[in-house]
Amino acid sequence: MKPSLLNREKIEAYLSAGYWTRETMVERYAAYARDFPDKTACRDSQEEITWRELDERTGHIAANLIAGGIERDARALVQMPSSNREIILRIALKKAGIIGCYAPMQWRSQELGYAHQELAPSVIFASPDSGGDEGTAWLDEAAGVTAPVLRVDLSGFSPEGWLPWAELTRPPEDTGAMEEIASRAFRFDEISMITVSSGSSGFSKLCEWPEGAQMCLARANGARLRISGEDNVGVFAPMAGGAGLLVWVTSGMAPCAFTFPETYNARALLALIESAKITVATTVPVILNRLAQEDLGAFDLRSLRAIRIGTAAADLDAARRFERLTGSRVVLAAGSMETPGFAHADFTDPAALRLNGSIGPPHRGCRWRIEDEEGNALPRGSVGHFKLAAPYASSGYWKDEEATRTVWSEGWNATGDIATIDEDGRLRLLGRSKEVINRSGQKILPAEVEREIAKHPDVFECAVVAAPDPEYGEAPWAFIQPHAGRSLDPKVLAEALRTSGLATYKIPARFIELPEFPRVASDKIDKKALLQMAPAE
Repeated sequence: MKPSLLNREKIEAYLSAGYWTRETMVERYAAYARDFPDKTACRDSQEEITWRELDERTGHIAANLIAGGIERDARALVQMPSSNREIILRIALKKAGIIGCYAPMQWRSQELGYAHQELAPSVIFASPDSGGDEGTAWLDEAAGVTAPVLRVDLSGFSPEGWLPWAELTRPPEDTGAMEEIASRAFRFDEISMITVSSGSSGFSKLCEWPEGAQMCLARANGARLRISGEDNVGVFAPMAGGAGLLVWVTSGMAPCAFTFPETYNARALLALIESAKITVATTVPVILNRLAQEDLGAFDLRSLRAIRIGTAAADLDAARRFERLTGSRVVLAAGSMETPGFAHADFTDPAALRLNGSIGPPHRGCRWRIEDEEGNALPRGSVGHFKLAAPYASSGYWKDEEATRTVWSEGWNATGDIATIDEDGRLRLLGRSKEVINRSGQKILPAEVEREIAKHPDVFECAVVAAPDPEYGEAPWAFIQPHAGRSLDPKVLAEALRTSGLATYKIPARFIELPEFPRVASDKIDKKALLQMAPAE
């Protein structure tokens, strides 16, 4: 299936400029199986798989799906915890020419039913209880009838109507299906994957991703992290979200090994770095915060040279502490599922530059633009709405022309971020435009207030949101998770903000302590749910 926003002329321009090549991830993995057959490709708590074994298993699954009548360009809806099996399935679907859409594990019947309705998948990979308390009733309800799809069970229990995963991995009885893989595998200029946005407001958007864009991003991210075939990459965030996925795609440029943890518990991750000799890790800010609070000296972390932090603003104090105590480097990145990795620090940047509050420069081929409310371009140093255009971006929303036109215009993607570009040409994200708080005409960026609150030594994590206010229209409320065993006095915290020089109108009207934050995909804080958790005043 061809991309929505990319015509032949644009694709040829990407090829001529060297942003895209005609090589695909399937072709790259086949080369690894040929050149490094016995080298480890991936490992999890259950097994370790070589490139040769990965090639065999992905071929079996692809052939069995083809033999089962799943047509080319059909969709697969997938909900599975990150592990070796996810890599196996991602490549198998690419081989079979089936477009995979990977749902976060947090999704339940409502979100899964929506995705099912939009995608009309021919095959579903899930555990039978993936819909939560409602079980898999969402399948039938979304289709209106008993869903005419192949259901592949990942749990091992395989109730009636579900095909066990193990059967799909067996050598196919139809040898002709294996021969079809060569003609079925996706080309560089076709949609080969659908990613989902975080869904922090309303239903998630389904972003179509061409194979060429994925390979372009593989080279860009790999270059910023200096990934090589000798690296052992710890995927410390779900691959259904940006933080895990965007580092896994670097396997399209280097035969590095990928290691999946059994849990995202901080001490377990540190122990895994020590035992598996992880060299590069990818995760999200909240997990970095938890890692930085551990007794890092109790682990041998000398193998770790870099940890990439994506999807949300990182706690710079936690990042500096982690660097100081481990000797590794924290590499910040920012992006969205529409335009992944639109800014990315470089592994070689000095700490003073990497951790100065900016994210980093753009990848090669990416263009930035800061606009005012009327859409006029602003000079460097101005604060405004952030737009960009990149050869590794999504090519639109799946079969949603209206939503695509809303976000993309003349090649520019409106990210929804308020940002500025500093003198060094590095991006600074200041907040989300839809989260700006209007307090009687005074505009407040939650991220600015959050940064000041996070400086308090007793604060583990915080979030500032707009709350309705009878006098001012809106007022900022601060939700705070203290460090374990600590508590916060709102009056003391408010006074600390005044002392910091923060304008009085930006100081939150309420400080609400929470034991833990609600989260959406990629472990982002679910700000929409916070107001519902606030106790009555």
